[in-house]
Amino acid sequence: MIKEEPKVAIDPNKINPIDYFNENGAQYILNFMISKPLGRFTGIDSFSYTTIKSEKKQRMIVLKDNVFMALMSNDLQMEVGELYSPFRMLVEFKFRMNWRRAINFIIHDIMHNKVDYIRVSTKFFKVIKKRDRNDIIRTELKVWDKMTIVDDYGKKFLDKIICYDDFTIEPDNKNSEIAIGNNYNLYAPFAHEPALEYTEDDIKWSVNLLKHIFEEQYELGLMYMKVLYDMPTQKLPILVLTSEERSTGKTTFLDFLELIFGANSVVINPQDISNSFNGAYASSNIIMIEESRFDNVQATEKLKNLATQKKILVNSKFVQQYSIPFHGKLIITSNDENKFSRVDDSEIRYWVRKVPSLKGIANHGIVKDLKNEIPYFLCMLNQMDDIDTSKSRMVFEAELLKTEALATVKKESRAGLHKELELLFDAHSAENTNVKEFKFIAKDVKLKWFHSNNRIEINYINSMLEKAMKLPRGGMQRYIPLEDNTNTGRKRSGKPFIIQNKYYDPNSER
Repeated sequence: MIKEEPKVAIDPNKINPIDYFNENGAQYILNFMISKPLGRFTGIDSFSYTTIKSEKKQRMIVLKDNVFMALMSNDLQMEVGELYSPFRMLVEFKFRMNWRRAINFIIHDIMHNKVDYIRVSTKFFKVIKKRDRNDIIRTELKVWDKMTIVDDYGKKFLDKIICYDDFTIEPDNKNSEIAIGNNYNLYAPFAHEPALEYTEDDIKWSVNLLKHIFEEQYELGLMYMKVLYDMPTQKLPILVLTSEERSTGKTTFLDFLELIFGANSVVINPQDISNSFNGAYASSNIIMIEESRFDNVQATEKLKNLATQKKILVNSKFVQQYSIPFHGKLIITSNDENKFSRVDDSEIRYWVRKVPSLKGIANHGIVKDLKNEIPYFLCMLNQMDDIDTSKSRMVFEAELLKTEALATVKKESRAGLHKELELLFDAHSAENTNVKEFKFIAKDVKLKWFHSNNRIEINYINSMLEKAMKLPRGGMQRYIPLEDNTNTGRKRSGKPFIIQNKYYDPNSER
């Protein structure tokens, strides 16, 4: 049976458990001594001192000013005339000189603090609280040996440990529960209460930061923040903030998110995405990756999959793998504006913004200001209109997220042959302004520009023209391949690709 937790606890971090017991534990020691099978005790005097006598054998122990003292030889073998504090009595006569177990007993049974252990399935875990650089309390679950718990607290302590069937995660920033059914919820309780009202001055720095990060897409940025707060289970696009310059506010934005969402956010390295152990981020709702560049194809694919997957198999050291729902939102910052990762032309999972440099007088205390504004900022989010999530599985339609920064990354992500063909066609067009359009098949391209390059085959060129460049194609016909001023007029048969000449000058046509 699990003992019901008391409603009021004394924080052992603020009050020394030994001092607390010496001040408040004398009555407990009296009750303990009376309950011991050493005979029935009588003669308790509640005035200036207390005497305890045994009917079978005379013994006298005096309690005065919260200190025990034996006046004669006794069954407990207390030294006559020596002073015994309540804590010393507890250590010597209840816990047989095990002071560590005595302190743990005081913390949990006398001071009524919660048990720092849980059992999930057949494994015991210690719930460890740590405070990070932003003063956020983070919970870490460490596997703990059962016999170590027994050594520290005694076998009966195991009855106090709450047992769960499995891990799960159910994000909720307004009504979080530690248990979902009989499963342990890995989502930490939200740390802030929104204010009831706010003024523009109350959210000055929060708004300035968001306007700096999102600029012309500020309204979309506010929607993004509201979804993070109101709907933590909702999928969102991968937000990427790029800038080659330093001190642009990218890291400050990550700090802002970490201050708001606390232990449910995490900052990791790009290597953590490639690592087979994903326990560092698997249960986090907001996953921030700083100064990132993903050159590895496997890491890039894993990143994209994380943006949409519904479950994740958690792989942590020393713990058997388990599956939980996955609600992670990915935010990436990078100094590489052109190719932080490969992004295909058809990809709609990225929202890429180039962050401008900061202007004006720097606020070196902005993180503190942002922290103070959180209740008012949450109030503003609460007062915004509800977000329509019916238009896209990631809330925002792809058309809304198109930016120059995204177009730049997509262009740089193209295959080397793709980029080379674009340059060749552009140069060829500029040299032949008298030709309105060019027709060709893959073999024509090979013969003209790659006839001596054995690594570039015709079928690869054809695939690039058709699938990557998506060039229009005509029906079966006779055409002059890559027509130019030096053409002899010889025609070929085939289904040619067609490119319009953007440099065409009707006045130069012959």
